[in-house]
Amino acid sequence: MLALGDCARVTYPAALQRCKFDTPLLAAGLLIEHRNGVVMHLSKEEQILLKHFSDMIHMSYQRGIPVFSQFVSLHEVELASQALDDFYGKQWYEGEQVVFFGGYQDAERKIICFLPGQSDIEVGEEDFPVCCVRAMPVNKRFCDSLNHRDFLGAIMNLGLTRDQIGDILVKQEENMGCHTSTGYIFCKQDKAGLLEELTRIKHTTIVSQVVDFTLMDWQTEFKEIAGSVSSCRLDAVLSLAARVSRSQGLALVQSGSVFLNGRCCTENAKKLTEGDILSVRGYGRFLFAGISTQSKKGRYHVTVKQYI
Repeated sequence: MLALGDCARVTYPAALQRCKFDTPLLAAGLLIEHRNGVVMHLSKEEQILLKHFSDMIHMSYQRGIPVFSQFVSLHEVELASQALDDFYGKQWYEGEQVVFFGGYQDAERKIICFLPGQSDIEVGEEDFPVCCVRAMPVNKRFCDSLNHRDFLGAIMNLGLTRDQIGDILVKQEENMGCHTSTGYIFCKQDKAGLLEELTRIKHTTIVSQVVDFTLMDWQTEFKEIAGSVSSCRLDAVLSLAARVSRSQGLALVQSGSVFLNGRCCTENAKKLTEGDILSVRGYGRFLFAGISTQSKKGRYHVTVKQYI
């Protein structure tokens, strides 16, 4: 357990907070090659973020303290990995020079903790500056059906930026003919008070409060997708899961839009194993549940579960 003052929590530069990573490139970028062969074309905003990660790594190493980032996406994790490659010469390991955590085990958006190299400092999940705020309807009989976009829009209207917010989990329930939506919002600890001021989403009055997510009995819900593939290669399973052609799937892989178990994967022939998690930009997140049977023609009947 870290004592107060034993770590640094870094916020992104004002110029970076104004950047929108989902917009077209604003300027010609920079090409870098990651350790796993991923070639990344960096926009001006991504170059700023890469430099910021490098500054945090240097701060951690020189001062001998853990340094925490804001919440980052899977793509931004790749930028952090590149910064670690540049500093440690690709001789770094998760758990030793860096730790990722987003508030719960399967989080997609995470906070990065950079650790000083060759130190005995241990950082646990309880040391991360992250908490969970539950937003639920006051009157379950008179409320709108809310989705992830509704919660995120209401949060942004409070003046928060996306890097201050982690995953938003929405639990849909049906009770006595009434449909209710409860949101679990992961955020930086110093922003929890502002989130607790969230009292209305669309036409629904809600109450927001900090909760211990481990006590919420959360169960991940899936939509099952079954079909046959010629092999368990990444491109074949991706085509089934995202409902795209093999050529479209290959384009997604080559563009760096596919993440396998949290890391960018550009190897379209990568063999998947049961339990692998695919995240595809614009298509969602999928769990490869494995092979059920094999046909006489050698095709595999597989099951993929989409997170909902």
